[in-house]
Amino acid sequence: MRTLKTLCITLTATALLASAPAARAQAPEDLELMQTFLSIMTDYFGIIRSTHEVASDPEMAAIMQMQKIQEVYEQRGEKARSVEILREVLKESNNPTIRNAAYLMLGDTLKETGRSDDAIRALTEGLRENIRAAD
Repeated sequence: MRTLKTLCITLTATALLASAPAARAQAPEDLELMQTFLSIMTDYFGIIRSTHEVASDPEMAAIMQMQKIQEVYEQRGEKARSVEILREVLKESNNPTIRNAAYLMLGDTLKETGRSDDAIRALTEGLRENIRAAD
């Protein structure tokens, strides 16, 4: 599977490079343009690879989605509203990885919205849960 992905990426990059204006570069500035293009394409395929890895792992995807929800609420000036979502995740999920991420994000959000006592309680609850799981 990995080899097929690599082959697809290589073929796509080759096709894009062949159609790039700098593919028949002669002057140094043309070569620099080609290097820039290749660097951008490498970064682009790295992003695709990373996105695929996150999307293929339910734990990673859930954590990323929680972060994106926080980000959207923060951009809207309503960061405190993400507290509801994170508490809902804690009610619904039994997955330790997702719960740990939710506790950490909840603690940060509560602290950042001026609710430090609630943040301490949430983080302490997560800590107790981890200690019980570790015993």
